[in-house]
Amino acid sequence: MDLSRAALAGISEQLLEAIPDAVIITGADGRIVVVNGQAERLSGYSREELLGMPVEELVPEGVRPRHVAHRTAYQLAPTVRMMGGHLDIQFRRRDGGVFPADIALSTLTTDEGMLVVASVRDITERKLAEAELLQAQERFRLVVEGVRDHAVFMLDREGNISTWSPAAASMNGYEAGEILGRHFSVFYPAAAIAAREPERELAEAGAAGRFEGQGWRLRKDGSRYWADIEVAPIHGAAGALVGFAKITRDVTERKRQDDRLRAVLDVAQATLEGRGEGDVLQLVAERARTMVDADLGLVALMGTDERSLLVTAADGSPAAALQGSRVPLGWSPAARVLATGEALAVDDASSLLPGVGPAVLVRLGTGTRGIGGLVTANEPGGRQFTDADQRLLELFAIQAAVAIDYTRVREDLQRLALVEDRERIGRELHDGAIQALFAVGMGLQSMVIMTADPALRQRLGTAVVQVDEVIRDLRAYIFGLRPGAGERDLAKALREIAEQFEQQHDVACAVDVDQVVAARLAGKAPDLVQVVREALSNVGRHAAATTCRLSLYANGDAAVLEIDDDGRGFVPGEVRPGGWGTRNLHERAEAMGGTLEIASQPGEGTTVRLRLP
Repeated sequence: MDLSRAALAGISEQLLEAIPDAVIITGADGRIVVVNGQAERLSGYSREELLGMPVEELVPEGVRPRHVAHRTAYQLAPTVRMMGGHLDIQFRRRDGGVFPADIALSTLTTDEGMLVVASVRDITERKLAEAELLQAQERFRLVVEGVRDHAVFMLDREGNISTWSPAAASMNGYEAGEILGRHFSVFYPAAAIAAREPERELAEAGAAGRFEGQGWRLRKDGSRYWADIEVAPIHGAAGALVGFAKITRDVTERKRQDDRLRAVLDVAQATLEGRGEGDVLQLVAERARTMVDADLGLVALMGTDERSLLVTAADGSPAAALQGSRVPLGWSPAARVLATGEALAVDDASSLLPGVGPAVLVRLGTGTRGIGGLVTANEPGGRQFTDADQRLLELFAIQAAVAIDYTRVREDLQRLALVEDRERIGRELHDGAIQALFAVGMGLQSMVIMTADPALRQRLGTAVVQVDEVIRDLRAYIFGLRPGAGERDLAKALREIAEQFEQQHDVACAVDVDQVVAARLAGKAPDLVQVVREALSNVGRHAAATTCRLSLYANGDAAVLEIDDDGRGFVPGEVRPGGWGTRNLHERAEAMGGTLEIASQPGEGTTVRLRLP
């Protein structure tokens, strides 16, 4: 159906009034020819006042001359200008007030000439919102830049760094121009990147709304720090993920102190539980290594020759190859650490410990007394240790030395208690069992005189001799049990045992004892005396030997006690299992922390060899 001109004109007027923006149409002379109701409400002028009014009346007085020039230029080269151009346009109301406006321009061609159509929108609220947003952004920037112990920066959806703060630059060593646009995995060690930790953190933050964790991070210069990390997702207006906020805090010092306290508590707990010195030393090596994240931790104690250190405990790589090896004190850095008590970091310790690179050496000891050294090391070409690592190990070494001293004192007290028990047992044997046996022997001797039966007299005489042998054995055991028989002078005690053995069994016994070794083993003297007594007793009873030799000497960092005889010998595998002779010897050796070896061949004699650390 065709519409009449009147109908079309009515529709046009209705459309004009339906537009939510103020519509102002001007002629070539800049005077207003058409307005809608929204223009009346926005300007405060009535329609009658607006029609025929120069459009410059709706512009603040100070910019009217410029507006005339702009209007003239637009009419000469008209274009369609959309809203949202972010031009600084001000609109003047009837009461003289002004407000920020966004204006779209277009032209209409009519029989009377070209008309300019202006759509005007009050953007006061938008400007206020933009100003508030800018203020909020500025406040956020000031807060971020004011925080010095937290690195706060933004990542895009892929994890590339999009903002950078002064604290982040200070913590990581990168300036903004060096780091913006790079992936945040640049801060992670190679092992963490291989394990895809950066990707996992972003995925967890996106799924759970937050990620929190800790780990080693790398600065630009390659140095490390222990970081406390928080990652939170950032969502846009439509709820879509647009990036992440990442907050990092350097808590290296706190971690070091926590690690040291945990290590000290672990060592103290092991000590209080009564674990032996070997276990405590191994724990010290393990905790020292983990405290500074080293490849190797070891404890080396002073050797018997005092010219070397013996690696007593080791953990990490290459612990197995170094365990039991010796470090010569002629190596000047080690000697200097022991002499001065000052820790030392070296770039390459391969001349001290084969297969290692950077290392830290710390003296183990209390006061001016050093008992050995604590060493942490990395593989050749590995990370250098820092001054903080060195200070941490120094503090730990002092506390570890106290624990080691406590362990040794406790073991000494246990030995003292054992000595006291032996003294009591010896006294009871002497005052009780020996006296009773002596009375039995006297009674049997009197019965020999009373009987005339030769066979009975012989049997009674044999019984008296056996009682005398038992009494001698008990007295010998008492001699070994009494602390004065060993701890005051082990060498003398061994010679006296050998003399008694010669008298009792008519077997020549040579004695060769190193006085220095005997003095160092004074604390183990009661057990050593018992080992010698049982071994010689076996020689006298079973070997049919003519000579034997008792030796005590040093072999490297071990003490060796040997009893050799030229008797009939035996096949070790044919000895009755569980026999008291060999079983007692093995149990005593194990109790002293040593190893026992019995070597023998028929017709070649027997050697009993006890090796002690």
